[in-house]
This record gives sequence, C-alpha cells and structure tokens, in this order.
Amino acid sequence: MILKKHYLLWLCLCAGMTLQAQDWVEHAGLPNNIGKHHPVTWGIDGYGYAATGTNTANSPTKDFLRYDPVSDSWEQLPAFPGQGRSFAIGTVYEGEGYLGFGATNFNYLGDIWKYNPGTEQWQMLTTCPCEPRRHPAFVIRDDRIFVGLGDGPSGNLNDWWEYDMNTDSWTQHPDLPGPVRHHPFQFVAGDHVYAGMGHGNGAIYNDWYRFDINDNRWIKMKNFPGEARVAGTQFDHAGYGYVLSGDGDNHSFMPTGEFWKYDAEDDSWEQMTPHPGISRWAPGSFVLDNRVYFLGGQDREEGLLKFDMWSLPLEGPSNGQEFHEITDFRVFPNPAKELVRIESAEDISRVTIISPEGRIMRDWKNPAGNLITDGLTPGLYLIKATSATGAQSTRTIVIQ
Repeated sequence: MILKKHYLLWLCLCAGMTLQAQDWVEHAGLPNNIGKHHPVTWGIDGYGYAATGTNTANSPTKDFLRYDPVSDSWEQLPAFPGQGRSFAIGTVYEGEGYLGFGATNFNYLGDIWKYNPGTEQWQMLTTCPCEPRRHPAFVIRDDRIFVGLGDGPSGNLNDWWEYDMNTDSWTQHPDLPGPVRHHPFQFVAGDHVYAGMGHGNGAIYNDWYRFDINDNRWIKMKNFPGEARVAGTQFDHAGYGYVLSGDGDNHSFMPTGEFWKYDAEDDSWEQMTPHPGISRWAPGSFVLDNRVYFLGGQDREEGLLKFDMWSLPLEGPSNGQEFHEITDFRVFPNPAKELVRIESAEDISRVTIISPEGRIMRDWKNPAGNLITDGLTPGLYLIKATSATGAQSTRTIVIQ
C-alpha cells in the first residue's frame, strides 16, 4: 500500500512538473521592492547578477546585486567600480560577466569591464576607439567581443567593431547593411552572431542579420515574423537565441510579454510562452540551470518600474551539449530523512533537489559524500544530477 501510494504521488508530481514546465513561476523580486530598467544581467555558476541600470528616481546607478536560487534571495554586492550608468549592455562568456557602454544622463560611455565571480574583482578592458554610445548590440564569440549600433552624440549608428581578447586590439568591420538604430536585439546562435530589430529615426524595425565571424561580412536573414520591436531583453542558450518582451511597433507596450526562440539552422522563429502581464520596456534576463529568469523593466501602460522576477524552464542542457542520461545513477536512502547519497558511473558535477512547484531547494556543486536534506518539508521532490559532460538524470525522492 505504501509503494502504491508513493507511485500515485510520483504520477501526480510528474504531471504537475509537466504542467509547470509550461508556466512562469514567480521568485523573490529586487531588494526593497525597488524597480529598475536597463539592468545588465548575467547567470554565472548558479547565481544571477544584476548591475547598473536606472532606478525609481530616474538616476543611473552603480548597483550590483546577486541572486541565489537556492534561498530565493538577493544580496547587495560592492558597487560597480566604473561610472554609474544606464542604457548599458553586457553578456556572459566562459564564466565571467562583461558590461560596457551606456550613459550617465547624456554623457555617453565607451568603456568595457569584465567581472570574475571567483575573485569578485572587476577589470577594465581597453576602451573602444569607436564613438561612445548607449544601448548598442554586444555579443561575444571565440574570444572576440562584437559591438555596434546604438546611439551616440552624433545620433543613431550602424557601425560594427571587434575587440580581440588575445591581442587586446580593436578592429572595425563593415557596417550593418540596414538602417541606423539603437536598442536592437542580439545574441550568438550556432556559429555566428546576430543582430537586428530596434529603433531608429522614427521607425521600429523587424529586419534580422547574421554577421559571419569567419568572413567578417553581414548576411540578411528572413525578417522577424512577429510585431516589429525594440528595447526588450535577449539571451542565447543551448545553441538557440531568444528575444523576450520589449516595446512593439508603436514604441509602446504589447498586449502580452512575447517570447520567441530562434533556430539558426533553418533561420526560423518559434513563439514561446509569454511572460505574465503586458510587455515591458528595458527588462533584464539571465539563465540558470536551464531556466530563464526575467526581471525589472518598465510597465509602459502605468509608467511604473517593476521589481518582480519570474522564471520559465528551457529545453536542453547549457553550452549546446547534446542531452543523454547519466549511466547507473542511483539515489539512496529513499525515502530519506536527514541525508541522501548518490552513486553513478560518471563524474557528477552538480545535484539539485527541486520542489513540485519547480523551485530549487538544494544545490550542490561537485558533490561528495552525504548530501544534507535536513530542513526540507516532508514530501515528494525531484533530485536531478548533471555530469561533467552535460549528461543529466532525474529521480523522484521522498523526504520524511
């Protein structure tokens, strides 16, 4: 009877998790319920980060925050050491965060900074010799930062520059062939970088371009199939690119928080589950453990800055690795009281315990020996293991 009961609970849990995978889940919002637009956001080593941006007093900031998904809480870190700013841009590359450009009021900036979460230190890189600017495109591929577009003292731009991390040198490439613009969308997908859409000279665009990093040339792709848009957030994950929210073709809110996935293999877009509410201007996003976290931005209907945060599961392991099951993965004891152990033929790099609501309740990196489960509310959970090669396995576990 006990086994039958556990089996029925397992079926309910799996069904709930399947449904939950289609829904956004709310998490702890920004500290002190203070909203922000244009934050630079990263997901690195199991933590989310939000730096700089504009606060409710309409002032550029040097704020630097870290989110812990295990405790579902934010922590204030030492301030960003560069000039406070908004309208900046950034991304993650090989476990480090990059942030640059933006403006303090109308003092346009062209500097770039790198943050190492291991040492908790910032390093200023060589400033771009280009015109300083705010809300440009900014992507990294093969130890090269590609940056361009945006608006500066001379107005909207469509130039394109490359910073080589290995030679500490800048090179200018051909301009984007489309109109000048600012606040575009951009990401890495497949073997190339992409940019497009955005706003320039009174127009909102839906055009889309690929920059071939081997031949240093632009290729016009199919137009984005949805409403033309500007000023959302974007990220890449598991070989795909994503655009999320933003303003529509009238530079105001869209009825839903539209979410689109781009497949570079066939130059196609797929519409995903929109975030709750209307779309937002200048929000942030980061990815942790195959979940996108969405936060901040401005509600253009009410003119309010938002401080809430939501997440949605994504397909596939990080770094574009092909998914496969971990071999000989075993969890014991099950049911468990104060601790659990795992056994596997593969090297396990991470173990997480996930609640029926989809929240990460425990998170261990490079786990060894006993994993403490004491303090968890009794009930049914999922325990997920990830190997060093990107393989994953999930088991149901009962906590007593």
